[in-house]
Amino acid sequence: MNQKLRGQFVDLAGVTAISVVVWLWAAGQTLQSRTVSFEVLIESGEPERRRVTPAEPLAVSVELRGSRQAVISASESLAGRRLILLTGSDRIPAQVGTHDVVLMDTLSVSPAIAPLGVDVISVTPSIARVVVEPVR
Repeated sequence: MNQKLRGQFVDLAGVTAISVVVWLWAAGQTLQSRTVSFEVLIESGEPERRRVTPAEPLAVSVELRGSRQAVISASESLAGRRLILLTGSDRIPAQVGTHDVVLMDTLSVSPAIAPLGVDVISVTPSIARVVVEPVR
């Protein structure tokens, strides 16, 4: 009888340990959102032919959503950072003229954010107006 009770206790402890591991894993995969602030600087992809104004970085607040772990990691990676985007890529036109860049679309495909495993839900301000001019 004592051996049977010991076996049941071991089974119960094993099931409990597995349950705790699964619960901890699931808690890390729960969807979460967080707002992170950083700077975006739009520069010319062809600096010898084109220049971009304004030349100053734009402070943005971005709401990210994803697994808890991905959101925490992305927030730590982006917070306070200056993200440089180039005309002619990152969905930013390179043609001469004035362009309204939709930051949510641009940041969603940015190589600095896309691989982090999070979705860009909103960006404030939502649009950055840039002027692309030829270098003279």
